[in-house]
Amino acid sequence: MQSVCRRICKLFLPVLAAGVFFLSSGFFCPRLPKGCSVDGADLSGMTMGQARAQIARLLREEAQNCSLTVEGEGRTYTFRAPELYFSADVEGALARARAQGGAQSLEKRLSLTDFEGALHRICDDFYKKSQNARLVFRPQESSPFLFEREQAGSYADGKRLKEDILSALASGGGTVRVYTRECTPRIGERQLRESALLLSSFSTRYADGNNRSRNVALAASRINGTVLEAGETFSFNAVVGKRTRDNGFLSAPVIINGAFVQGVGGGVCQVSTTLYNAALLAGLKACEVHAHSLAVGYVEPSFDAMVSDSCDLRLCNETGGRVYLVASAKGGTLTVRVYGKDGGYTYERKSVVLETLPPPAPRLVREGESERAEKSGLRSEGYLIRKGKGGEKSVRLRTDKYSPVQGVVGELPEISEQENPADFLHLFVKCAKMMGETACMP
Repeated sequence: MQSVCRRICKLFLPVLAAGVFFLSSGFFCPRLPKGCSVDGADLSGMTMGQARAQIARLLREEAQNCSLTVEGEGRTYTFRAPELYFSADVEGALARARAQGGAQSLEKRLSLTDFEGALHRICDDFYKKSQNARLVFRPQESSPFLFEREQAGSYADGKRLKEDILSALASGGGTVRVYTRECTPRIGERQLRESALLLSSFSTRYADGNNRSRNVALAASRINGTVLEAGETFSFNAVVGKRTRDNGFLSAPVIINGAFVQGVGGGVCQVSTTLYNAALLAGLKACEVHAHSLAVGYVEPSFDAMVSDSCDLRLCNETGGRVYLVASAKGGTLTVRVYGKDGGYTYERKSVVLETLPPPAPRLVREGESERAEKSGLRSEGYLIRKGKGGEKSVRLRTDKYSPVQGVVGELPEISEQENPADFLHLFVKCAKMMGETACMP
């Protein structure tokens, strides 16, 4: 029995091997009919696999002859095979060729590998970021602002570029131009210049060359260069700091309890007063302001601004834009300038004296005390007049009372019996004025 089986195996093994050979070689695979072609390529008698390979080879060869160029503004991008290739419905064409025979067309299209990525890279190369105009605040310079012009940006018209590239690919390649659009900066130089106009300037005079003038200059330097954002509040005490020797201030005459005495920081109130008036003329609002107990000589009544450890000058920026402060003290002139956006109004100050308060009768000088001229007190009001849109409007800012100053004299003049008391008092006051020394204001 075993011998029979061996003979049967020897008889059929060659036949089985031949069958496997023919099957693997495609001998029994369906073949395309004679005279069959796809896109002009003769595929007669080929198997489907052979036909696919032939078409793929021909498509690769055809792609070798194609190119796509994208150019613009001195840049050039050239694409060739294998980045360029033909995508085609090969299976559909072969199915028609097998079923119908004859010449069949091939739906094909030139394509670009990673089309979206290439498009983005080109657009990125053509993107130029716009630069806003820039304002440089230089409070130490005579012209405190430096303006740098804006620079327009640009970007590629990506939508148009995509359409043009697809159109060129559909035509088998070619040259495509990149079109750019301008990107306008958000902030221009003109806009910045309009935001840094001179809104007001106010000056007061002081005696130069002493401790008081050094205090004035120091306080002015602390204010110089201050920038107030819209809605921000300025605090004089916070910006200038405590009036102490450690903070750089010297001893000079100050007003305390209605009298002139020596104190560290004398003269700083002239800086706060000058700033206060410049701020009013610029349209800023005084959130906190205090009058001196005595009238001062460098500004009209009801327009002074006294500061101390417990009293501050606070200014509120309600202009809707940024405000710049420039302060300088030189050669006996203290000036504060305010820059910002013009709100369409101009401002004027008006001081009204309601009543003059006579000083008390002079007294004799005491030991260790200097003679002093008398000074009348007064009651006054301060008004701010706004002109512009809607006409003219006058607003009373404040009402103040300044105490009189008693004169101090070295000796009383002799009085004859013929002089009446009224003449005597007049003569006494006149004498005190002539003999008294002019006090330095705070």
